[in-house]
This record gives sequence, structure tokens and C-alpha cells, in this order.
Amino acid sequence: MISKTELQYVSGFARNVPYPGNEYAKMVMDKLIEAYNIYEEKYRDKNYSLILSNGEEFEFSILPKNLCHMLGIDYKNIISDPMRIIKEDVLDIGPFEQTSSFDILSRIIERKEEVIKNDSNCHNYKLLNYYKILIKSSIFAKLSDFTSFNFGCINFSKYTFQNSTNKSFAPNSTKLIFTPSDEALIPYFMIGMMPDNGGNVYIPETLFATPDFQNFFINQELVVPIQLLINDKENLSKIVATSEEKLNILKMYRSILQSYKTNSFINIYNDYETVLKNDVIRKKLQK
Repeated sequence: MISKTELQYVSGFARNVPYPGNEYAKMVMDKLIEAYNIYEEKYRDKNYSLILSNGEEFEFSILPKNLCHMLGIDYKNIISDPMRIIKEDVLDIGPFEQTSSFDILSRIIERKEEVIKNDSNCHNYKLLNYYKILIKSSIFAKLSDFTSFNFGCINFSKYTFQNSTNKSFAPNSTKLIFTPSDEALIPYFMIGMMPDNGGNVYIPETLFATPDFQNFFINQELVVPIQLLINDKENLSKIVATSEEKLNILKMYRSILQSYKTNSFINIYNDYETVLKNDVIRKKLQK
């Protein structure tokens, strides 16, 4: 279970949070590797298109350049000048070697023992915030299987959020996909997606979990994911949510609205209209 102590260190820089000990660090590395393997299996070179109950459709892909940030690794810090010697000695990256954020992530996994050894020395610059990586990797693993339709979606307005809660929200996400976390402190894990150069193409921007999750539902529009297309450049797979899956999502929404009085609006108009039309067509064919 994720603890308050771990949550309070999530936003800190690696150098400013305490080293959690070697056993904890090894456990976090295992979580990071699990998330990396999920990416390689399910997301690399794949494009997803999600259709929602209000008739909206949007596409998203998780690109290699997105993954390092999503999993809680501070790429800019690692390639910064003060980290030059650490980068060379621990990650075996030469001073003139060009490395992408995905290269850094891969090298951290390949040299995990060296990374842990470096970070355990209090006199060295630390490469990783292990608390942040644990939580981000846990969220990524939990949200990794979109084909199960066990997740909801908020058509998110930052303006509405800030005016309703008097709180700030730095990301520019306009879609928040969330799923029950099975955690006591943070009942839901979320991934924020932002439009990429306009249109209906989105990129994953942030993974987060907060005890104040209900603030993100206040006066927002909730929509039900009803269909998913997965394109791997060779095959196009189409997965349609069952009636049972849709009802389970609606039950989750109802529970949130009743428990937290968020005044959210559930938009299922387009899907409901489609169901009625199909029912009419089916009855005509049966005559």
C-alpha cells in the first residue's frame, strides 16, 4: 500500500529526498522494469483510438520520448552539467554521447546495481527519486490494459477545476483517464492527456495519484469509454465494451457522485441513442 510518507516525497528532487535503503530501491527497480516491459509489449509502435459515449473519438500513443517522464525519472537533471561525472561513471555515458530520455531509462535499467550503489552513498548526487518512480510505475501498470474497460474518463477543464476548488493544476491535460487503485489513501490512479498540436490527437502528459482526487470531478463532464481501436501498423484491432462493462463504469461514477457530491455531468447521450437505434433495427429484422 502507498503511504503518506511516500506521497510527500513524490514531488521532490532526487537530491532532496532521503534514500530509502537498498531493499526498497531494489523493489522500485523491479517495478520500473515491469512498467518498461509493459510498454514494450503493449505500447511501442501502437496507436490507440478511444471512442466515448458522447460520440467523441480521440487518438493517443505513448512514444519512447514520453516514457521516462511518465515513470518519474528526471531526465533533465540526469543530463545536467553537475551530473556529468555521475552520468559517465554510473551510466557509462560518454561526455559527447547523444542520449535521448528513452536511452537514459534503458541505461538505468541495464545498470540498476550501479545506480543503487551510487544513490546509497550519501556523498554522491542521487540519480533517482525512488518514491516517485514507485508510484508512477504502479499507476502505469494499473492503467496499462485499456482493453478491459475498467476505467473512466473525465473531459477535464482546468478553468473549471481552478474556479471550483481554488487550487492550481500545472499540466494542460484535457482528458483524465482514471481507474480504481485498490489503495486506501488514493482510491483512483489517473493519467492526464493533452492535445498535441490541436485536433483529436493526444499525448500522455502526466501520471498522478492524490488523496484529494474528488476535486478533479467537481463540475466536470464524465464520459464512458465504449470502444477501442488498436493499430500496430500491420493490424487493426477493434474492441467494444460490453453492456456489463458500461454498467460497471456507470456504477463507479454514481458512487463517486453520491459519496462526494461533485455535481458532475455524465454524458452518455450518443451511446444511448445508438443503442436505441440498434434495438429498433433488430426488432424490424425480427418481424
